[in-house]
Amino acid sequence: MKTKSILYKTLTRALSIARPHNTTATAYFTQWLEDHVPKHLADKTWRDVAGNLHVDARSLGTHKTLFVAHVDTVHKEVAPNKFTKTATHWIADGAPLGADDGAGCAMLMHMMCAGVPAYYVFTQGEEKGGIGAAHLFEQYPQLLSEFDRAIAFDRRANDSIITDQAYGRCCSDSFAQHLSDELNLADETFFYSPDPSGVYTDTAEFVTVIPECTNISVGYDREHSNEESLDILHFYALSKAVLKVKWDQLPTEREPGVYEQESRYYAGFGNVYGTGMWQYDTQDEEEYREMLYEALYDAEFGKPHELLYMIGEAVYPEDPEMAIKHMDRRLIDHKLIDRAMYMAKSVDVDTVLCTLFEMLHTTH
Repeated sequence: MKTKSILYKTLTRALSIARPHNTTATAYFTQWLEDHVPKHLADKTWRDVAGNLHVDARSLGTHKTLFVAHVDTVHKEVAPNKFTKTATHWIADGAPLGADDGAGCAMLMHMMCAGVPAYYVFTQGEEKGGIGAAHLFEQYPQLLSEFDRAIAFDRRANDSIITDQAYGRCCSDSFAQHLSDELNLADETFFYSPDPSGVYTDTAEFVTVIPECTNISVGYDREHSNEESLDILHFYALSKAVLKVKWDQLPTEREPGVYEQESRYYAGFGNVYGTGMWQYDTQDEEEYREMLYEALYDAEFGKPHELLYMIGEAVYPEDPEMAIKHMDRRLIDHKLIDRAMYMAKSVDVDTVLCTLFEMLHTTH
């Protein structure tokens, strides 16, 4: 199968279907991906209980790169998904485009069919809080420990190699810089660089096991909105560049499980949101953390208002109510609260709140 063909076919198929988590659409698309795995990898393809699709394309198990993309989108209902094409962009038409993360799925299929030796996983439920990735972390720690790097293609814009997300530092500066250099050398129009402003994607779940975890800009913008678009010229250029990267020669320097918090901001809501630049002394931060715990407890018992307001103040302090309008409180469930409690044990409160905003964010 020609790699350009599978890239185009997967991307078109992905963007043509609204794929809410745990629906006939995600089941259909996951099956479509499995049906198009190269025939020589059929006996190395399987699904776990969470529905994640695994493809082990390592040569004799010697390669230590894990690539991840998620099959679900933020759509609320299963339906055909319309989009328009121009010479430079594919653009949403009435609903989110779904390039988050249809573009990542297409990139993984492209690399797999081109013979890039690695382990590939198409996960379920990233938009619902990383359900599939959390399952991998909980049930397959030995498998994850076989990798030196975990890489997602699930970042907006066209120039980021994420060094920090959800739980803090996720990859070393050296790794991010070397990967940036490799991509920039592959295409003179690229300007990739280390970026500490990540929020959350599946690879955040693996940081205590895998040394270098990151997320690469794949060219989409205004994700989760009816104005989402994909820079198709950048996407195609990136598809050529990733085949030139020497993935297994990238440096491995970060110690997994060693929490390292970075000073950072969060981009993506309005202009810039986030209070990562706010300064707290230790006592203030601990009081703030206790407020978060109390809000989480209240939310678990059906009273989410205080939690929503804390999130709103963190991401958009000028107008918290505006942020609250962009959150779906129906997504607050026992599992989301447990994950927030876990994060709060080692991560600053603002990071927890901004991550919760990403998990609850919706469009109206």
